[in-house]
Amino acid sequence: MFKVVSTKEEETILKRAFNNWGIFEIYEKLEIILRSINKKSSSSSSSENEYRKSMQSLKNDNFVSIEKIPSNDDREKTRDFEVYICSNKQQSELAIKLQPMNSGLIIGKVKNKKFLPNINFAELILRNNPKLNYPYVILENKGANLVLYGRDIMGNSIIGFFREIKENQILIILNQTKEVIGIGRSKYNNNLITQKDKITIDNIQDIGTYYLKKENNYMLV
Repeated sequence: MFKVVSTKEEETILKRAFNNWGIFEIYEKLEIILRSINKKSSSSSSSENEYRKSMQSLKNDNFVSIEKIPSNDDREKTRDFEVYICSNKQQSELAIKLQPMNSGLIIGKVKNKKFLPNINFAELILRNNPKLNYPYVILENKGANLVLYGRDIMGNSIIGFFREIKENQILIILNQTKEVIGIGRSKYNNNLITQKDKITIDNIQDIGTYYLKKENNYMLV
């Protein structure tokens, strides 16, 4: 279900993410809406039924009032959500009012209170922060082509990188012409990121599989 950014926690998580990537100043200019990620499993209904039965038994023994039994939604509220940007205020208002299947451009998701960017967010960063003062790597042509097929990144294919990369850090993958081709996660810090014949960055998302997946979704409709 689409909604506006409505809590201090949601706002803080998003503002921190935009600030970390050097684009804090554009946050207020964007029409951002959120959509909760459903965490319910197929067994949630049966689990709730069992829970209610046990509470009913307690009620019959005069221990608790059935009216006070929390619903499954109350007991398993999720803080995880997808983040979208709309082209204008009218689109965001319509999305919240009509609740369509899709609206706007997804730029990432928040999971366990951490923002996880996607390709679209990386493009947003590159357009609004061309100074490259954020975690990134630049690949030579062969390595860049392999990324488009879902391959991880070997250290010797890296020809440029952010000088403060930390281990297990999300970073943007660029080709030689500084175009976004993917999102990765570092296995080492900047001192070891260019090790030869060793995978130093895991490929999390690349434009090859990302756009192919979107194309297949349209074909299935």
